[in-house]
Amino acid sequence: MKKNIFAESKNISNIVNLMRDSLIKNGFYELFPSSITKYSQNLKKGLKFSDGKNFYLIKPDVTSWLIEMDKVEGKEKLFYVDEVLDENLNSTWQLGFEILNGEELEIEKELLKLTIDLLSQIGIKNFYIDISSMKVWQNILNMVPDFKEDILKAIELRNFEIVENLQIDQKIKNYIEELFNYRGKKTNIEKLRKIMDDVKDERIFVDLGTIKYMDYYEEVVFEVYSPDNGYLLGNGGQYRINDKYSCGIAFNIDVLKEMKK
Repeated sequence: MKKNIFAESKNISNIVNLMRDSLIKNGFYELFPSSITKYSQNLKKGLKFSDGKNFYLIKPDVTSWLIEMDKVEGKEKLFYVDEVLDENLNSTWQLGFEILNGEELEIEKELLKLTIDLLSQIGIKNFYIDISSMKVWQNILNMVPDFKEDILKAIELRNFEIVENLQIDQKIKNYIEELFNYRGKKTNIEKLRKIMDDVKDERIFVDLGTIKYMDYYEEVVFEVYSPDNGYLLGNGGQYRINDKYSCGIAFNIDVLKEMKK
């Protein structure tokens, strides 16, 4: 049975328009990313093709494209609505919002507060936001560099048995397990604690097992989900563009659309 493209577009439009209005009121402007860009190994996702001379990507991940452009000078508050492709031609409609060249901690807190507001704007209140720190994991991965990929895979799959079977010191395994299983309201990680203290929302948790993201994320990462749906509502994190401190979050519009039915 064919999709009703008019009904689908109307549903997406209703969600996007509500969010767009709120973003503009908060000082963001709309960015229109290029559909095709020259291939770089730093770009994520997108469909790779060649014209016989050069390689290109169609619809790559927008944040990696911004980082590759390397053009940020002043502070930018932007959002975009874009379709992202992977190599298997699977597409995802995203609404992302980013603050480039901002103040450390302040932009993470602003984006989290905005995330809560945007979801409320479209009538989604039953959700949670998990925050974590990539640096915490990087410290321990540096102790066992030969097993880095195995540990990252175990965390992404939420399968600690993979770590148990690795030939590494038991003390390191115990520490990994402690991080792997920690989810709560208290943390001794200063940056995460400050975010929790300032945003003050009962739906935000520290979950140190949340690290399954793009390798351009530097420290703080986010994951937004709802118990009403088995898929992520959105995710994001902190990164740098030509050494300018930046942060962003992207919603999966297809998932939001299904929740609104």
